Amino acid sequence: MTKRLTIALIALVALVLVAVLPVAATYYDINNTVYAPGATIYIGEQQLNLSWVPVGTQVGWWASAAPINTTAPSQTLTITNNQSFYVSPTLAAYAGNWYVLPVGATPQLAFSVAAPSITVDVWDLSTGTTATGGSVIQGDYLAFRINSNLDQALNPAYREADQINTANTGNVDIKVKSASGNTYTAVFANTTDLTTKSITQQNVNLPSWFWGTSDGNQPGAANYAPNWSTGAVDSTGQNAYPAGVYTVIAQSRLNGMYDNYLNGGATYTGATVSQPAMVTITSNTVSLSANVDSVVRSKPFSVTITGKPGVTYHLFIKGTSSMDGTYDNQPPIITANQAGVVFDPLTGPDFTTIGNAAYPNAVNGNYSYQNGGGKSLWSYVAHGSDYLAAGPISAAIGNGTFIYANVTLDQTGTRTVQFSTTNWTKAQQYTIRVEQNFGGATGFKSDEVIVQVQKGAVTIVAAGSQSYYLGEEIQFSGTDTESNDVYLFITGPNLPTIGGQIQSLDPRNAKVADGDGTTFQDVAVNGDNTWSWQWGTSSVALDAGTYTVYAVSQPYGTDDLNDVAYGTVSIIIKKPFVSATASQSTVAQGDPVYVTGTAQGQPSLGVQIWILGKNFAMITTEAVNSDSSFSYELKGTDTLNMYAGQYFVVVQHPMQNGVFDVYASPALASPSTATDTISSYVYTAAPASGGAPTQDFALTGAGSLQGSDAAEALVQAINSPNVDDTYTKLQFLVETPVITINPVGDQAVGNKFTITATTNLAVGDNVLFTVYSSSFQPTDKTQSGEFSGASGTVAVTQGTNGLNALSFDVDASTFKPDEYLVTAQEVLQPQATGTALFNVLQAAPPTATPTPVATVTTVPTMVATPMPTTVAPTKTPTQPGFGALVALIGLGAVALLVVRRH
Repeated sequence: MTKRLTIALIALVALVLVAVLPVAATYYDINNTVYAPGATIYIGEQQLNLSWVPVGTQVGWWASAAPINTTAPSQTLTITNNQSFYVSPTLAAYAGNWYVLPVGATPQLAFSVAAPSITVDVWDLSTGTTATGGSVIQGDYLAFRINSNLDQALNPAYREADQINTANTGNVDIKVKSASGNTYTAVFANTTDLTTKSITQQNVNLPSWFWGTSDGNQPGAANYAPNWSTGAVDSTGQNAYPAGVYTVIAQSRLNGMYDNYLNGGATYTGATVSQPAMVTITSNTVSLSANVDSVVRSKPFSVTITGKPGVTYHLFIKGTSSMDGTYDNQPPIITANQAGVVFDPLTGPDFTTIGNAAYPNAVNGNYSYQNGGGKSLWSYVAHGSDYLAAGPISAAIGNGTFIYANVTLDQTGTRTVQFSTTNWTKAQQYTIRVEQNFGGATGFKSDEVIVQVQKGAVTIVAAGSQSYYLGEEIQFSGTDTESNDVYLFITGPNLPTIGGQIQSLDPRNAKVADGDGTTFQDVAVNGDNTWSWQWGTSSVALDAGTYTVYAVSQPYGTDDLNDVAYGTVSIIIKKPFVSATASQSTVAQGDPVYVTGTAQGQPSLGVQIWILGKNFAMITTEAVNSDSSFSYELKGTDTLNMYAGQYFVVVQHPMQNGVFDVYASPALASPSTATDTISSYVYTAAPASGGAPTQDFALTGAGSLQGSDAAEALVQAINSPNVDDTYTKLQFLVETPVITINPVGDQAVGNKFTITATTNLAVGDNVLFTVYSSSFQPTDKTQSGEFSGASGTVAVTQGTNGLNALSFDVDASTFKPDEYLVTAQEVLQPQATGTALFNVLQAAPPTATPTPVATVTTVPTMVATPMPTTVAPTKTPTQPGFGALVALIGLGAVALLVVRRH
């Protein structure tokens, strides 16, 4: 049963695969006799003659990995009509080899089923490359390249050549559609004689086959044949192929497959018809365009040539022969090492007289340009010995090289060429020309474009307020569109008139030199035309005053600025100074003191602080902040051990040389007394002219100066004319800590009052106040031990007259009358103590305030006297008193008890 079902399914599949032969609308009987086993047949072919296969023969197809001899075929079909076999599109899933069944020891290949493929390209014979997607010049000769697997349909080893229908020969049609929409089946193969060549019914018998050659191989000298002449003239004398886009396709005409093998009902592109290949035919012209209309010199610009692909054109700048190569008198040059651009040798063409015949070694310079009267291109551009000693590129352009070139266009018919300019390029309008002579009176093809080269500009600004102290860094910045480097110099009081070297430590004695860039501050210009430079003035020998800084496109001073671009900025230079104050003029031992101030000029070493007193010396340095401020703390642990007395402070600024020219050696890293066994001396540094440091005085050790004497000697050393340092001085007193409580005065119980005091403790120090009864003492156990008083901590506040203030608030509402003791003591350093006594009295009883009695004024009135009448006396009732009220309450209570008993 299973075997019969299998046979039925195979028969059903065979019926499905061998469909009814379609009636093709585009049917060609092309070599349809397949007389040998193993031939390639294509999906969609119809009416194939397989006469060598007996009717009823079964063939089978195996999946690629299945062994043929030991497994059943994956698919089978039966040849029911060997005179008109149809390769159904349903076989597309079974492409490959089919074998005769049953399979013997040696399988016999029946045929190979293939899906057709086809592509087409337009081939430019002038460049030897494809022009598909590009453009060709009207007059170029074109061929077509077809890549396809349909070549096996014309293989005589499998199909009989004499079976080809001579009226419909060829397996591929080529069709060309013009820009106006008409389709060509033949093209002109000559420019003028109207010779045509068919592009349909082509025998494509190679996998890569060329139309327009004698043998179908890639075009060359040996197989040249008539091809498509795009410059042909038709019978009306007009261009047969006007400029525009042309579309080329290749279409299979093999045994109806174009109509039979479809892709979802549509023509199968890539299988039976190629993708369209488009080519643009342009008039035999050349055009030139520039990427900019104007350019600032020292910047590049480019031009684009559009013309005939693969053709070489002459590119040059017109009318530059008079330029002598000096500054501001050079033309732009063509940038070296560009693709498709060829120059004459750097030494120039080898000729001795003017005229084409004299330039045998010239690549380009011997070209006779249009309307030049036979003169050479070399004679039309800038050249000559004057260039050899002028400018950075003089040797090249001195012989005309780089001012003209041969430019070969790429396969798309374009080439972009860059021109370079420098600050030596003359600022003017330039006409750039591209030209080629294709022969004949009308053979010149050319175009021109105008580019304006402009002078650039240089700007300079100084960061900040334009007012600076010596020692500060000054940031200069700006733009330069004229050159790749900007050159800086400075003018001002006592500086050279031509300009001083701003980079020198002493611009007063170092002037710039025209044309010598090493005497200027050379700053490179960035790609965005900006530049910047920081001038460190700490070591520059300049006087205070107003100065002008120049930024110049070329190394020239003030006497030669006519031909350069430049900018200026005015700055004010000021001498640095230092100022300082002490946080308080009087400081208690154990309290800190702060020295704060301002040091202009941003000294990198900061400031040096000297603190000098009786048998005391201390030296330290303190950094200066970006806002020029500084602050130094003499700690409380230092003042705690300092004797009471006057101390002198000198704050030293190193000024513009950045060095403390007066210093102590050995340095005093910590407070030192004058009795130290190792002496420290104050020195003045050696002068710039040379020599040794000067020992000024002993600061510590035997024979040292003390207090004010040391401070005065130090100031005199700094005031030396060989020292550029400056200073400020101040002083403060160190005292024993003191708290003085001001008289309190008598107070009454219930009063609220404030106890005040003065002190030399520092603001912010904490002081403990205690108030207690002076009679507070041990008592017997039977006696009352009451205590009254108050305590609390308060901070020292800013006072007047050199002393600070304290205040402590007291509430005596809980005090009892007595004598009270006040003590005030510093919390952290309990060395300062103050005391005071005061009395608290019993508060006086309040005094009764008399009730005012209203005074009534009687006004006499005249009235009639009535007759006497006898009236019984009446007793005025009175309110019950406090005793009566108590009695009533008692009676009420008795009555309540009686009622409850009953």
